Amino acid sequence: MREYLSVRRAFGLARQEMPASERITFEELGILCHLALAPDGLRTSEIAEYQGVLRPTMTHRTSHLAALGLIERSSGQDDRRSVCCTLSGHGTDELGRTVPLVCGKISSGMPMSRCTPQRMRYVLDAMGRLSLSSSDLVLLGVWTGMCGREGTSTVGELVDGLGLLQPTVSMAVSSLEHAGDVVRTRTQSGKLVSAGVRLSDQGEAHATRLDERVSAVRVARPRRSKE
Repeated sequence: MREYLSVRRAFGLARQEMPASERITFEELGILCHLALAPDGLRTSEIAEYQGVLRPTMTHRTSHLAALGLIERSSGQDDRRSVCCTLSGHGTDELGRTVPLVCGKISSGMPMSRCTPQRMRYVLDAMGRLSLSSSDLVLLGVWTGMCGREGTSTVGELVDGLGLLQPTVSMAVSSLEHAGDVVRTRTQSGKLVSAGVRLSDQGEAHATRLDERVSAVRVARPRRSKE
């Protein structure tokens, strides 16, 4: 879990440096890494199965990547109703820029800080199988204690610990509170009042289920180059 959150934080920080019109999601980066390991390309249905989503969701994601010039979509040779996706030259170049950037955003001492770009491609491919929302990340940030102490986190701590923007975290906290997963807290030390959030019993159960999903992820070993 800590490895996953460390990589998600690094991606969030790297994404903030991308031009707004060229930003991709974590799941879309996973697709690019997955296609990089499948040089002959994959059908949209195969990529949907890889990420465990419905085909319309995958069509939306691959269409966005194609609009950015990162992948190429073409009709299948045997079935023109199927669409085959391959990594474009621009997509290959973008991976060569983005993956090292993600590695560079992991501070020394944090989980995965020694991960090489080559290994990170496999990590992103594996982690890209999960579709977790910003609310899920906030929930896990509080649950693991990576973003605060004694089971309580402030919005500022969650922003720093998860690499998300402040409005995104605030909206996620509000959504989680409405769902009954977190409870807002207020502590006072002298004249200083600190507002934060902690998990409810329901939130603890939700976080445990998310942890089971993340723990099920397995990273493949990088292929050895032929000499």
